[in-house]
Amino acid sequence: MRCGTRNNLDPMLRESIQTHRRIVWLFAGSHAIEELTHAEWSSYLISARTVEVPAFTEAETRLLLTEPMKHSRLFERDESKRPRFEPGFWGEDGIARIQAETAGWPHLVQLLAETAVDLCNERQRPLVDAALLDDAIAKAVTAGDTVLRQLLKGESSEADWAWLVGFRRLDALPIPEDEAVFLSLRRRWLVVNAGPGECRLRVPLLLRWLRERG
Repeated sequence: MRCGTRNNLDPMLRESIQTHRRIVWLFAGSHAIEELTHAEWSSYLISARTVEVPAFTEAETRLLLTEPMKHSRLFERDESKRPRFEPGFWGEDGIARIQAETAGWPHLVQLLAETAVDLCNERQRPLVDAALLDDAIAKAVTAGDTVLRQLLKGESSEADWAWLVGFRRLDALPIPEDEAVFLSLRRRWLVVNAGPGECRLRVPLLLRWLRERG
């Protein structure tokens, strides 16, 4: 498929969506269509469906951490070979803590769990105790620097970032006066209410990154 100029791209996508029913176009990201200012995308993609992908619930995080291959077809003939982790492997309240530290963001759940497993292997530990999980959280801030930086800074406008850096010193900030900043942060699931007129960062792991490396 080829298009000569950017101006050809808009109608080409619309035509494909409307006529090529066996092709599925997926636009993934944390920004809204109206933020694309160099074309009237909302008019071209008016028939597109918006699907919001929420964070994991604690039950979903538990499932990932105990039966990561549950839905894989590779082990249909021999269930005994399907990889599993006993809940006790993650230590007392370990799964709940991973959920809290990542706010259920799937990639960050995987990042923290992978870091904890690596430390278990390095130290030849049979399970993840509280001290090891502390170390895994600290290490994940560095090991996951690229994704944490992208989530918090890379996808932010200059105005977004100017507001976010206030969390380097404070746990809660006044709601942004700039409506565009407030909508951007809310749309990206970065903040939650912390009280009347205040916000805090939703994901503690992102806050750790901001204060240590941001």
